[in-house]
Amino acid sequence: MLKDNYLEKHYAASPLFTVIFIGAILLFFGCINSKNQNITAFGGKIKNPQGEFVYILKDKKVIDSAKLNDQDRFSFQLDSIKTGLYIFKHGEEFQYLYLEPKDSLLIYLNTWDFDESLIFSGKGSAKNNYLINLYLDQEKNEKNFKYNYRLKEKEFTELIEKGIQEKLNTYNRLIESEGEAPSPFFEKLAKTGIYFPYYYIKEYYPFNHKFYLKLKDFPKLSENFYDYRKNINFNDESLLDYAPYSVYIKIHLYHLAYVINNDVPDKTNIEQNYMNLVNEKIHIEKFKNELLASSMWKSLSNEYLSVQEFNNLQKCFYQNCSDEKIVAEIKKSIFQKEQLKKGEPLPMLMVSTLEGENISINEVAKNNTAVIYFWPKNSGSAELLNEKLTKLQKKYPNVLFIGIERNKNKVDWENFIASKKLEKNNQFSLPKTSEKYTWFEGDMARTIIVNSKGHIQSPYLFFNDMYFEKYLKNLKANKISILQ
Repeated sequence: MLKDNYLEKHYAASPLFTVIFIGAILLFFGCINSKNQNITAFGGKIKNPQGEFVYILKDKKVIDSAKLNDQDRFSFQLDSIKTGLYIFKHGEEFQYLYLEPKDSLLIYLNTWDFDESLIFSGKGSAKNNYLINLYLDQEKNEKNFKYNYRLKEKEFTELIEKGIQEKLNTYNRLIESEGEAPSPFFEKLAKTGIYFPYYYIKEYYPFNHKFYLKLKDFPKLSENFYDYRKNINFNDESLLDYAPYSVYIKIHLYHLAYVINNDVPDKTNIEQNYMNLVNEKIHIEKFKNELLASSMWKSLSNEYLSVQEFNNLQKCFYQNCSDEKIVAEIKKSIFQKEQLKKGEPLPMLMVSTLEGENISINEVAKNNTAVIYFWPKNSGSAELLNEKLTKLQKKYPNVLFIGIERNKNKVDWENFIASKKLEKNNQFSLPKTSEKYTWFEGDMARTIIVNSKGHIQSPYLFFNDMYFEKYLKNLKANKISILQ
């Protein structure tokens, strides 16, 4: 993440292709702007498209769409657009798009490597290339920074300050190269993207320092360690769709929830503390609803919560979440969770093979410890699941992993299996006509773990859940009986 040559980044597209493509599109954009000085132009080419359309969203709502032509190119003409952060979406993938009036912006991307292949050109490209590289560097830094949590506070803080300063230097070079002052909003975006990822690394510090060094107590920190918190606005509506901001707010509130739980462990649970803090500090209704919902999703798969604790969380959620769609989704998931009970036999679940044959999952899993997982609808989430699946299959060779598709049509499902190089014998689809479809419908990566006798060990976990692999490790160590 400390790499700062954003403006010199090399991309996958061949130089000759890029030059020819950019020249053609810029000529087109030039014609548009010569006719209407208020038009903001945005277009580009998509390699390996995942659909016919490209969308632009603002505040999570589609404001315009464009259809790809026979050369997989698209173009938008946006009239009187306001300076701001938008979302560019194609298929299930999306990325940030910063637009100012009269920009003539184009992109090239390969959907097989969406973020890493994306390159902006034209008027407004430098700022967008800066933001996308800031995002990619942030991802790398989060993976690499775990080794630094072992440092003492002074060394840790110095490393944080060094990283921030390097990024500020890069930002200043960008502004100098642009030759004009940035808009106040772009400066806010950039500074948020620089500072906030380091803020939430600092939020993690006491927990990870204790964990990595196997300490009994949390480290004692200086009074000014969290001074940055004094300037945090919990309700900046202009930044809600910007992940560095929204992710930090969530992590910060969870940090406070853990502290409360650590002080009074017998009278509180973390999710209840978190919901209380959300209700206290977040005043933007849609943001509050999303944070409350994320807590409920975590609680659904948390088998360490007592029945009373879970009921209290439900009550708090229903009293404070005003989004009817979210409430309906939570109610449906609670219904689904209640259909399966830990320790009971897995009910008969009929699915279809690629050849169209009907078969029961119970028969497929017979005499095996099995993880039955449901593919998420989002392609990015599916890709992450597939990466994790490959690792888990090697790590737990005695566990049978069974995939179930719920949303794709037959052709898309076949193409998906082929593209991910999945074992066909372990992939099935759940028809919407199934009598138990409502028990499992949805778009998230839910899992069920059953033992070799077909008894449910865990009825409702998400594939990326922190508890998921704990179950597999316990099975491997025989801490959970797989012969019940």
